[in-house]
Amino acid sequence: MNIRILAAAFVATIGFSTGAFAHAYPQTESPSKGSTVTTAPTALWIEFDDELEPKFTGVTVTDSMGMRMDDGKAAVSPTDAHHLSIGLKPLAPGQYTVTWHATDTDTHKTHGTYTFTVGQ
Repeated sequence: MNIRILAAAFVATIGFSTGAFAHAYPQTESPSKGSTVTTAPTALWIEFDDELEPKFTGVTVTDSMGMRMDDGKAAVSPTDAHHLSIGLKPLAPGQYTVTWHATDTDTHKTHGTYTFTVGQ
């Protein structure tokens, strides 16, 4: 009987603790990963699958020469802690690199990069 109780407690602990292993990863981006847009965007946003810690989350956008093309004001939405956005400077046709880092509310850190292209 004690073994059954111990096994049930173990299964319950594993089942309820899976959220503790979560990390924030992008689910949707605009402009999206690998996309070509015909009109240069004035802002970029990333929607994550977990709530973000604003003080430890950010994003930058650089051109092919490594010049920053964002306004330096990355922000997590005060009404949706999954949403990170940043304004963009005027973008000429070319490829741009998005570099993001995120810390979720459990202090797990993730980071990544992707590119998008502004067409002519």
